[in-house]
Amino acid sequence: MRNYVIKSILALVCLTMVLVPVPVKAAADMYISVSPGTVMAGDWAGVSAVIINNSTSKIRMTVTFSAVDPCGTKTALGYNRLALAPGQSVLVTTAYATKFSSCRGMHAVSVSTGGKGNTAGTNATTYLEVL
Repeated sequence: MRNYVIKSILALVCLTMVLVPVPVKAAADMYISVSPGTVMAGDWAGVSAVIINNSTSKIRMTVTFSAVDPCGTKTALGYNRLALAPGQSVLVTTAYATKFSSCRGMHAVSVSTGGKGNTAGTNATTYLEVL
């Protein structure tokens, strides 16, 4: 009986350790800017993002650019695959071509990474005014 109780407690402890979530850490910092900050519908804007590997190991990631206009239309601006050494940073750029029919107002322009394994995805957003 005593052996059964000890095995049951040991099994419960092992099960608890398996079910406890592993802490997730962000492996990269990101900063985004758009230039110029205001454009007429139909014009282009440049989008720049700085990605910094703040971990102690090499990371591989896909950086995705997107934009959402005030009407809710999402536009994919492109993606880049990166491999960064510890402490390395890189500047990634793309262009955002607004359409003549674009909704006027503030467009949210974002850059994001998807998380893999123990790495959390991160994102950054800035705004472009379309007149």
